[in-house]
Amino acid sequence: MKEITPSINLTVENSIATITLNIPERHNSLSGEDIAIFISHLETVSCSNEIRVLIITGAGQKTFCAGAALDQLSNGQLNGDLFTDLTDKIAAVDIPTVCIFNGSAYGGGTEIGLACDFRVGFAAMKLFVPPARIGLCYPVRGIERFVRVLGINTAKRMLVASEDFSGDELMNIGYLTHLVDKDSVHTRGLVLAQRMSGYAPIAVKAMKSLCNQSVHGIQDFDNACRIAASCNSSADLKEGLAAMKDKRTPDFQGR
Repeated sequence: MKEITPSINLTVENSIATITLNIPERHNSLSGEDIAIFISHLETVSCSNEIRVLIITGAGQKTFCAGAALDQLSNGQLNGDLFTDLTDKIAAVDIPTVCIFNGSAYGGGTEIGLACDFRVGFAAMKLFVPPARIGLCYPVRGIERFVRVLGINTAKRMLVASEDFSGDELMNIGYLTHLVDKDSVHTRGLVLAQRMSGYAPIAVKAMKSLCNQSVHGIQDFDNACRIAASCNSSADLKEGLAAMKDKRTPDFQGR
């Protein structure tokens, strides 16, 4: 019997989880079933106390993700809201998330990257969002994410004008956070993840949360101060200060 290869893989090594889109034969476009598996993996990551960083990447050399599977969009099996449910859940992960672009990104694949904290790409990659070209309106929550992260002018270039962007242009507009040679993209993303996985997890989660809240304007300042104070009274802070004094690598336990 032929072994069935999972469409979305989850692996964990040394406190770093990696979710890999593993459907290169269809440019890693996601069906409703694939999205359900992806969300299940995100829930596994979110429930773990051992995982400190999440990497999202794709299999193959050409495409990171081509968004939603067009055949299911066409026949009504899949809609944009389901895809946006996925990107909302990526954005809600409380540990750092790193999107490593193994190839180009199109449509919803662009938003998967946008939902991550860090995006590592290369000059020759391409990106465009095609709904305007085919008569679709991009999902409302997705449009909100483009505007919030990239600003209104760049969001309009991507969505309304449906422009094509190269890796260099994506770095210039602030979509990519890191730009490297294609041969180095996985190494650069992994080095970033490894570095963050060695930091104090309470402080990392707190600052990610407060950064995200600040985008909207912190609504509950007292609660934000409590989040910050939880770091300042943690055992991790004591360990960090002791390690600095002893000139050794700290052993953070997330307490």
